[in-house]
Amino acid sequence: MALRCAHFKLTDFIRNDESYHFAQTVLTAENGVRFHDHDYHEVFWVTRGRGEHHLNGQTSALLPGAIYLIHPTDRHRVVGTTQSPMQIVNLAFPSDSWRAVRQRYFSAGVDWFELPEEDRAWSMDSRNQASLKHWTERLAAAERPRVVLDGFLMELPNLRSRGESSRDDPAPDWLLHAQREIVRPENFSGGTLAFARLAGRSPSHVSRATFKWLGTTPTELVNEARIDYSAKQLTETNRPIIEIMFDCGLTNLSHFYTLFRNRFGVSPRRYRLTAHPTVRG
Repeated sequence: MALRCAHFKLTDFIRNDESYHFAQTVLTAENGVRFHDHDYHEVFWVTRGRGEHHLNGQTSALLPGAIYLIHPTDRHRVVGTTQSPMQIVNLAFPSDSWRAVRQRYFSAGVDWFELPEEDRAWSMDSRNQASLKHWTERLAAAERPRVVLDGFLMELPNLRSRGESSRDDPAPDWLLHAQREIVRPENFSGGTLAFARLAGRSPSHVSRATFKWLGTTPTELVNEARIDYSAKQLTETNRPIIEIMFDCGLTNLSHFYTLFRNRFGVSPRRYRLTAHPTVRG
């Protein structure tokens, strides 16, 4: 039997003069948040204790320092444990607020709230946890002002932690193996699931490890391999651009062009013409 899913509305939590909802909540197994989706964007992070996050049919452990980006269409539930009650900080805000900040400051990059689930969660290092403590204090302002919300959303890129790896804490061999092998067309065409299979770990585990040791996401790593391959094909062959795109495991030409421009600053066609002026395609 399918679990019932509630639909939360932001207007149920905020007043007309407030720009966002902010709360610090302690959760146990008995008072966990029920399954729901909502009409707003959400960010939450764990400050202490342990729990579980049930998201779109997948379950992952919640530990201190973990942060999650939640899209309105996500069906999710957060629960703590009786042995170690979990405290989370929750920020909910209008989707239009995120779109406005993204359009103004990050329009050329990916929309992090549109990434696969495993790329919308990561563990933060101590520096970024300290930054979140600062933002927690500012977001707790009684007025819930828009300027504070915009400031936090602009800070999100800096909270994508690179972890605290060092010479005494090298990247695991299984992750380095996946990084080497994902550049092959037969691998990157399978996307982030292929990357997880190469690593031999769950997608959520691979996502956290990729953040910690490589400073990026599996999606960005896979797309980098795809676009580098396509650039090589554009300079060395006269194959049609759409055929090269399909080889990369992509099916949306507009998305392909966006990824290519983000990496090389020009369209695939312009890149080809610059490399080989006589080639047309």
